[in-house]
Amino acid sequence: MSLPSVSIFIVTYLDSEERCRVLEATCRNALQQRYPNFEVVVSDNAGPISAEEALASISDPRLTIFRNEENLGMAGNMNLCIERCKHEIIKMNCDDDLLHPDFLSVTVPWVDDETLVVTEMEKYIIGTHPEGMDRDVSRDPDIVTREPGYRRDFWRITYDALPGDTLFTKKLHRSLGGYQSGSGVCDWDFAVRARMHKKVLNIREILCFQGVWDSSLTEKILKTKPYYFITSGLFTKFNLLSEGSFSFPQRLHLYGTLFFQLIFAGLRCIRNLHQPAYRSGFKVYWSSLLGSNQAQ
Repeated sequence: MSLPSVSIFIVTYLDSEERCRVLEATCRNALQQRYPNFEVVVSDNAGPISAEEALASISDPRLTIFRNEENLGMAGNMNLCIERCKHEIIKMNCDDDLLHPDFLSVTVPWVDDETLVVTEMEKYIIGTHPEGMDRDVSRDPDIVTREPGYRRDFWRITYDALPGDTLFTKKLHRSLGGYQSGSGVCDWDFAVRARMHKKVLNIREILCFQGVWDSSLTEKILKTKPYYFITSGLFTKFNLLSEGSFSFPQRLHLYGTLFFQLIFAGLRCIRNLHQPAYRSGFKVYWSSLLGSNQAQ
């Protein structure tokens, strides 16, 4: 029986030689999948350095590179790249995500038009080799399935559903409205809409390794950019309130979640407002969100 073909697409915006090296490593990693039928599609979002130049040393017919005429923002770039993919099953990567060589072999059998497939993931330091990449993984993994709909566990999912650890079909992508710009976290919004309307299947194997550029990206943001988390998730929750399928208890729970998050964010803002760097960063961060011109 022939296995379905898959498109791995990688979104990128290259503005430094270091970023070029990371993209090259990401593409070489993607091409090492132990799966017979796949392509790798790179969507270059009009950065100062072209992806074609950065990937000139890779000669593989499975690799295709596109360059946008202008920066489309992260959501626009991802949506266009999906349109460019030849195959119905989509594996999305950021340009610093690495995959276990058996990612597709383990995940593809679980994909259908009503299911968002999510694997476990680990973070790795850019420039290092993740230890888990060499680990044998089970072809009969432990599976946790979440049926669609809003319940009290909605915000306590034990997995991230970020780009590098997800797999889905073009039909599922279209039915959820694609990636939507405006919130600053279009990948997270997409996963939230999937939880509302689609089955989410969590494969309990670490198959994705998401790069951080120093000791810990989360720690860095918390220490130097606390304003970042003020908007993270808030837009998502406000957007979710427009859903017409909420019962009164569900809507009440969501309002309560929003209220406590706003209080927490407000207290953090008050605590840091005396710092000039914080005020400056806050202004720049909000300007970037309102401009909606995210590089990738």
